Amino acid sequence: MGFMDELKRNLRNFMKDVEKEVEKTWTVDYQGHRIEVVNRAKEEALIIDGKTVDKNQRQSMFIVTPFSKLSGTIERSDGSTERVTVKIGGYLKLNCIVKIGRKTVLRESLEIEPLPWEHKEKIVPFVEKQIQTHQKIVDDTLPDEDLFYGENELRFVSGLFDRLMMDEVPTPFYVKKLLKLFQRQIENPTTTNRKKTYEHIIFDNIASYGPKFIESFQQATWDETGVQREALWLLEHAAHREVVKFAITVLGCTNCEAYKSLLMTIGMHEEFTQYVVFALKQGTTNANENIWKLAQSVFGWGKIAAVEALEADTPEIKQWLLLHGYKNEILIDHLAVTCAIKGELHQALLKDMISKPLYDGASRIIQALISDNATRVVHDYPHVGIALSRFIFHAKTHCQTLEDFYLIIEINEFLNENKDEVFSGQDFQFIQQDIQQMIRDPKWLTLALETLQEHYDEKALEIANVYHLDMTDYVFRLLEKNPTKLELYEAIMNMQKQESIEKLCTWFEKQFTLSHLSEKEQACLQVIICHLHDYAGSGLPLLEAALKSDDESLRFNALEVLNEWPQSAWIQSNLVSILRRIELAASDKEERKLIKQLFKQ
Repeated sequence: MGFMDELKRNLRNFMKDVEKEVEKTWTVDYQGHRIEVVNRAKEEALIIDGKTVDKNQRQSMFIVTPFSKLSGTIERSDGSTERVTVKIGGYLKLNCIVKIGRKTVLRESLEIEPLPWEHKEKIVPFVEKQIQTHQKIVDDTLPDEDLFYGENELRFVSGLFDRLMMDEVPTPFYVKKLLKLFQRQIENPTTTNRKKTYEHIIFDNIASYGPKFIESFQQATWDETGVQREALWLLEHAAHREVVKFAITVLGCTNCEAYKSLLMTIGMHEEFTQYVVFALKQGTTNANENIWKLAQSVFGWGKIAAVEALEADTPEIKQWLLLHGYKNEILIDHLAVTCAIKGELHQALLKDMISKPLYDGASRIIQALISDNATRVVHDYPHVGIALSRFIFHAKTHCQTLEDFYLIIEINEFLNENKDEVFSGQDFQFIQQDIQQMIRDPKWLTLALETLQEHYDEKALEIANVYHLDMTDYVFRLLEKNPTKLELYEAIMNMQKQESIEKLCTWFEKQFTLSHLSEKEQACLQVIICHLHDYAGSGLPLLEAALKSDDESLRFNALEVLNEWPQSAWIQSNLVSILRRIELAASDKEERKLIKQLFKQ
């Protein structure tokens, strides 16, 4: 968020606070009549006996007059009337004066000083209520969403924003001022001092200044009782997430054993897990056991934070890491590598026999290991070679399904590409022999073909390709039944056969009306276009349709394909006139640049 966006957001939030602060109703009971004066940011109203008798309205709360006047009448029991007059307004204070006749029946003056935590739902009770009701977080949207994010701003899943902010440079002198304000609050906990600290906390993100703040805070010699009192006050009143994070961090810099239960509850919300993990490690006993409990209760960025902080100091924790630690709603591959390292996967696989659950957990972890950069994996986990060798050993017993066997194929491809980084020559020969022995078993091809007879299965198709079977006709038969199934287009294009690709282009041209493609049909065309880079001259009518499309992404991909082809592959086609028209009409500079490059070849 830029400075101006931040300024607009803060101003918007301040004005909302002011609006709520000036919302006030005064009530007077007078000789059997009920008189109400209602003040809001954009209007004032006088209500007598339930009926609105006068009202002032403004289009904006910025249209300010010193005082507004309202009037009405009440009827006495003898039938005569009395005039009711109201004077309401002021500059620094909100004044309300109500007169009946000449008698003043109400005179009240209110300070207009909005407190940032008032008129808003408090965050910690919000989290506590969910945990008490559901024993977990069922709605991770926090009450301060509209305060934290600007209008039309991208909103992150809980915990992600702080991960992105960790490398940000702290605002100069921010921590120094925050420490001074908090010290003043501890020594003199007035509303004014608390307000100043609170407002400074929500000015910045603790994810960026946290380490510097913790270092400075731990050097201070403040009364721990006072520190905890004010941290708990902030937790109780916090209507902004940054205040919750700050208070948790402060508690973590003290002996916060007495507040462990509260911290555990707050930590079950992924936005706060990493801060609670810090507090548990720094300020409580048996912290690792509680971090493990948290890791089992969260399934997003919170779980990543908990697993990264968890010490695998018992066999039970190591086993949990290998069986369940990697299971997450995001970044499973990242978490799986962490679990392999901390859970010592290679040691677990050294046993002569392992359970099927351990084999399944190892399968998913190894899938993550071989999907990552081999150099990085070997650097972080130097025992990956042993883990792979022992996994193949156990696969002879536990590899039972096509899903299981598909991983063996992936391991084989990984080793062929990275054998020098993972194995010595002799070790590679041994594992390669075991893998080839499994591949030679005819049951896998039989099982793949039986599966493909029943339905399309991407992994079964790839297994069939390992045995060098031409599955082109099979995929085209499925395409006739499912003409907009994206996976089938991917399957044909990934075969990397010129003849099959040209056949698909011709089929697509005849199957659909290229000038009126539906969204699904355009998505299928996108798959074809994105794979045409190495097939100069193929699918010219499809490229023409893509260039005429209103879909910017489709047009851009078509232009990129043409830029990789020799000019001779398209210069004699209808594409020339289409490209010239686009060049004249295109508002996108990158599109015009690509077209100019085409004609310069």
